[in-house]
Amino acid sequence: MTRTRALASVALAATALAGASIASAQPAASTHFLVIGDWGTGSTQQADVAKAMCASNAANPAKFVMTVGDNFYSPDGTANDGDYYRPMACLLAQGVKWRAAWGNHDLGGTSTATVLGARKRYYTYADGSTRFIVLDGNNPTSSAQRSFLERTLKTARQPVRIVTVHQPLYTAGIHSPSYDARRMWEPLFRKYGVSLVLQGHNHHYERITAKGVTYITSGGGGAGLYPCVRSQPGLAICKPVHHFLEVDSSPSGIAVRAVGIKGNTVDQVTVPIRTAAASRP
Repeated sequence: MTRTRALASVALAATALAGASIASAQPAASTHFLVIGDWGTGSTQQADVAKAMCASNAANPAKFVMTVGDNFYSPDGTANDGDYYRPMACLLAQGVKWRAAWGNHDLGGTSTATVLGARKRYYTYADGSTRFIVLDGNNPTSSAQRSFLERTLKTARQPVRIVTVHQPLYTAGIHSPSYDARRMWEPLFRKYGVSLVLQGHNHHYERITAKGVTYITSGGGGAGLYPCVRSQPGLAICKPVHHFLEVDSSPSGIAVRAVGIKGNTVDQVTVPIRTAAASRP
């Protein structure tokens, strides 16, 4: 090999190595996951939602199933054959991974921790380009939790930030909004570029935009449905319907599809990505 050809080979190898290093440093383009809330009742509707989720997961495998709380109703907080193992059998057979929020009905037992793996009431994790933060809506005034939220958002390297909590900050449902959570957390959502908040507690589907942040309530996982009764600025849709969510999160947007038990589309939206700089007052 001539000296010129050798130098060219070295240059090509260096270019390829640099390209590989850049590619490996970039986060995965998209995270696909499912969402269910207010579900662990043992009802026929819970089983119907689970079957629809199984069909979705078979067609497009999800990284995990996120719950927005009230995972196990009877007895409070405890997974059993009636409220979990039988109705969710098809999902369990598919080997789904759970990421769970704690609802008010989960506090009487430990199954949200021992069965679904949420050993802390609030925690964070990252997948690809998305930073996920799960908060404890049962204790919204906790200064320690607020400090955790601010610290996590301030240091997050992922451009997409999604928060999950049970009790809603904004809602048109019969359970009123959590004004304590709104007071403690909303300024941080706005300041540090949270794009989407996933919530439960009211047993319906709704989508609200407030001060630039999108709030989606997904409380139709199997419990009895609640009506939409409250006037709410920024409300785009509110429907008392059993459903789950398909979500694809990437730096280009968060695509959300609310899916009914027949596989029908209840709502579909792409949530724009907010940045910390753009969210400053």
